[in-house]
Amino acid sequence: MNHEPRRDRVTLFCIPHAGGSAAYYTGLGAFFEAPAGSTDAPIDFHPLELPGRGRRHREPLQPDLQALARDVFARVAPAAQSGPYALFGHSMGALLAFLCTALVRDAGLPAPAALFISSAAAPHTYGESLAPLSSLPSQEFWKRVGGLGGVPQCLTEYDGFLSYIEPILRADFAAVENWRPEPVAPLPTPITVFVGAGDEMTAQRAGLWQSLTTGEFRLRTFPGGHFYLQDHWEALALDIARTLTRG
Repeated sequence: MNHEPRRDRVTLFCIPHAGGSAAYYTGLGAFFEAPAGSTDAPIDFHPLELPGRGRRHREPLQPDLQALARDVFARVAPAAQSGPYALFGHSMGALLAFLCTALVRDAGLPAPAALFISSAAAPHTYGESLAPLSSLPSQEFWKRVGGLGGVPQCLTEYDGFLSYIEPILRADFAAVENWRPEPVAPLPTPITVFVGAGDEMTAQRAGLWQSLTTGEFRLRTFPGGHFYLQDHWEALALDIARTLTRG
C-alpha cells in the first residue's frame, strides 16, 4: 500500500504488538478522523502491517526483531523524507518503533517528531531473564498468553483461530526472546511512555526509557494491565494529538 504523506500533516505510524495486526488500531484511528463538516485532519493515521498477518498474510513470518525493524524502516523511510511523522508502538511494536528510529538516524534521515512507547521495558533491560514463551507446549502456551489479556477468552475456544494465530505469536515471541540488543546512543526524538498501572512492566522500569532520549521525556500511567489501551483509545489519541500539534 503506497503512502504519500503531506507536509502540512503529521503521519502517525502505529506498530502492533506480538501476534497483532494493523486492524488492532482501528479503535485508535477512529479518533484521528476528520470531524464532521471538515475536509481534513491534522494527523494522518497509518497503522503498519507486519509480515505474515493481515494484508500481508501470504508473506513468511519473520522471527527476527532486527529484520522486523528493517521491514518497518522500509515503510517509514519515504515519510521521513517527505514531511513530519511520529511512531507509536505497543509492546513488541514499541521495540520496533525504537529500533526503526535508530535506523532512521543511521540512514541520516530526519528524525520523527515523537516516539510513543506503550507497555514495553527499555531495550537495555532485555538481557534480564526474559521468560520464554515461544517454545512452550500448546496448552501452557495459551495459558500464559491468556494471562496477558490481549486475546479475548471467547476466541481461544475456536480451534480455527488458534491454528491461525499461534504460529504468528510464537514467531513474534521468538523474535523478542532471541534478540540481543546492542547499545544505542540516546536519540534526539522526544519519548512518551504509556503503561498500565497493573502491568508486570512497571512504571519504574518504563522510566528507564528516559536515558534513551536527549529530548523531552514523559511517562503516563493508565488504569489496567498490559493491554490497558483497549479501554483508553480516546485518552491516548488526545495525548498523542496534543503532543504532535502543540506549538
